Amino acid sequence: MGLLTAEGRPDKDALAVVSRLYAGVFYDDLYDFYSDMRIVNSVCRDLTDLLDMEEDVRLPFLSICSAYEAIYCALPAPVWWMAGNLELAARFADGFLRRLSEFTEGSGVM
Repeated sequence: MGLLTAEGRPDKDALAVVSRLYAGVFYDDLYDFYSDMRIVNSVCRDLTDLLDMEEDVRLPFLSICSAYEAIYCALPAPVWWMAGNLELAARFADGFLRRLSEFTEGSGVM
């Protein structure tokens, strides 16, 4: 899928693109579902509160999966495939949540 290097490590550049892309699509899906920026930003803040989670690196990724389910959206296949590699999933979740944080900060709605 191109998200791992030849050594089997997560490719940081590829993950940066994928996490930004899917965070943007997810943010748009949230707005389509709720039609209220306050609710959208509340959902995003709940997710971004999980950034830098040291105790359990799986929780942010699983929370993203649950957030997709909460708005009746299927998890994108590439994101689903990442679930089989903890390091890949954790790095994706970090990039995804950081991008959501940027969207929330940039919206001006609290």
